[in-house]
Amino acid sequence: MTETRVWTLAIPAPAKMLSANAKPHHRVAGVTRKAWREAAFTYAQQAKLPTGLERVRIDVALHHTVNRDRDDANWHPYVLKPIVDGLGPQKISRQRNDKVRVDVGYGLIPDDTPAHLDGPFPSLGEKVSRTEYPLGLAVVTVTDLSGEPTGGFQVERRVMSAATAWTFRCPARHQVVVTVRSADDPGAYRELFASEHAGCEVAA
Repeated sequence: MTETRVWTLAIPAPAKMLSANAKPHHRVAGVTRKAWREAAFTYAQQAKLPTGLERVRIDVALHHTVNRDRDDANWHPYVLKPIVDGLGPQKISRQRNDKVRVDVGYGLIPDDTPAHLDGPFPSLGEKVSRTEYPLGLAVVTVTDLSGEPTGGFQVERRVMSAATAWTFRCPARHQVVVTVRSADDPGAYRELFASEHAGCEVAA
């Protein structure tokens, strides 16, 4: 039996954990995303994570410095997505002034599409000391899913304000959409769908 490989990165917040509800100015949002992306890249380097994995699951536990009820989905644009971007491939783009912009990427997976990524799944961790972690702490758990058979099944994920819509599609293109709270793992629904459509063949 092959042991599942799991890595954990403890990333002290490099910038404020901005909520989508904050609706920050685009410059503030850009600086925040860049800080989180580069932090994920740096800590992946320090941990010597592998590169070029076929597929992974990413869980992110957010530890704040004060206790407060929070909607996990709100952290996706300015914290979760940049973390995934920092672990994913390097991005090179051409700007309006014809300059080339390079955004760091560790290369853990080749892309953040469902074919290579399950998640990211947010959760609220225990409060941490403001003295030790002035802006909070993000604990990122990476689980290697490479080599797990997909059988032609596809998964799509759409994040909304307080929920996530998951689309499960079988090889015959039958599909079902399941909406859950963003912090919930849809694995049970996916396994049920896979078992019910186990006999489906690739559509002609």
